[in-house]
Amino acid sequence: MSKQEKQNILIYSFSGLLLLSLITFVSIKNNGRPVEGVKVEILEQEGNFFTDQLEVVDLMTDKSADYVIGVEMGDLDPKILEERVETNPFVRDAQVYRDLKGNLQVKVKQSKPIARLFVDGKNDRYIDSEGRVLPVNAKHTARVPLVETEFDFVWEENLNESKYGMQVFDLLTFIEADDFWKAQIAHIVVKKDGEVDMFPQVTKQIIEFGRPEDFESKFSKLMTFYKEILPKKGWNSYSRVNLKFENQIICE
Repeated sequence: MSKQEKQNILIYSFSGLLLLSLITFVSIKNNGRPVEGVKVEILEQEGNFFTDQLEVVDLMTDKSADYVIGVEMGDLDPKILEERVETNPFVRDAQVYRDLKGNLQVKVKQSKPIARLFVDGKNDRYIDSEGRVLPVNAKHTARVPLVETEFDFVWEENLNESKYGMQVFDLLTFIEADDFWKAQIAHIVVKKDGEVDMFPQVTKQIIEFGRPEDFESKFSKLMTFYKEILPKKGWNSYSRVNLKFENQIICE
């Protein structure tokens, strides 16, 4: 090894040690610094305000029983604070970290409702984009399709608890992902026999969808009904359209 190479190794080693010492010093100094403020950012709201800054701070402080303002950074456990915020069922994920200005930064991801589930107008629940069954929230009502079932709830926490629930969830996800169907489908009835009826936002026809399967084929036929049949026959000429049978559209 040449003399120059040895010098380079010494220089790099010294620089690394100096950087590590500096990081350690800053970390120790920051840990001893009191919290001056809490900065909350709620991500992916999309118009649904199921939580807000005041509620997040209230959860972090255990309803003001455990203050964070004025407490030294080193005395706080970000993991515990995250778990407190995540007790809100509409919080999908929370990240808490300290910045160099003496603030606690809180990043909150909300759950995204894709349907509202109810039986005879009672026991309302939301279904989110992960299939979770969530309570209604008094702060805000999401504009999502209503899902009415002709039987009592069989899903305690998530639609994916059963095979049929997974099919219903896949149907809701399909509708949510398409801007046209998301705007057009207003009400879904899950019947006792497992078949599904839909009620559109604009026209008056009952859409007899059948079992929640073959989505692309059935919605393709429904689009044909809207684009080619209704303009010729009149938008309210039929009271129902049946999509259950392969390669057929039955209008009555």
